[in-house]
Amino acid sequence: MTRTEYLAQMERYLKRLPQKDYQEAMDYFTEYFDEAGIENEAQVIDELGSPKEAASEIIASVLGKHMDTPEKTPKSRATIVGLTILSLCAAPIALPVLLALILFILAVLLACLAAIIAAYVFGLAGIVVAGVTLFESITLLGTSFSAQAMGLGAACLSFGGGVLIWIIATAILKGSGRGFVNFVRWISSKKGGAL
Repeated sequence: MTRTEYLAQMERYLKRLPQKDYQEAMDYFTEYFDEAGIENEAQVIDELGSPKEAASEIIASVLGKHMDTPEKTPKSRATIVGLTILSLCAAPIALPVLLALILFILAVLLACLAAIIAAYVFGLAGIVVAGVTLFESITLLGTSFSAQAMGLGAACLSFGGGVLIWIIATAILKGSGRGFVNFVRWISSKKGGAL
């Protein structure tokens, strides 16, 4: 491999770097070859290793350099004052919107809870009505067979409907409970990831 081929491959591998770091790295390798001279190109290539390995070392060192530099913070007082004024101006809009959102979520949760409680009460009422209808149909034992059969059928229908509503309400309650727990986990993972 010649110097030109080596530098061409290095150039291809280092294109991902920021322009300044890319230029510094390419200048370093060019100067390294220039100082060694044409007669020592093979020795320089052996010292540096493959272009991919050399590029990986440069990318790792550039990454380390950028991670060591502290984050930039606003230093001028004008910037800090401007950000403070901006946050104060946004507060009268953001706080009521946040409060409205929280109240909306609470209202939806209360409505869902009320619907589930109503379903349980409705199912229980169906079971109670089944018991009353069964008792009434037994009192008709001697008077009318058709009325007694109709009462027994209505009692079975009411009991089955009440139990079915109770089962559906329980399934909805379990599903919504799991969904709420998953939602809370998702929110907490987002907060943890943002920090």
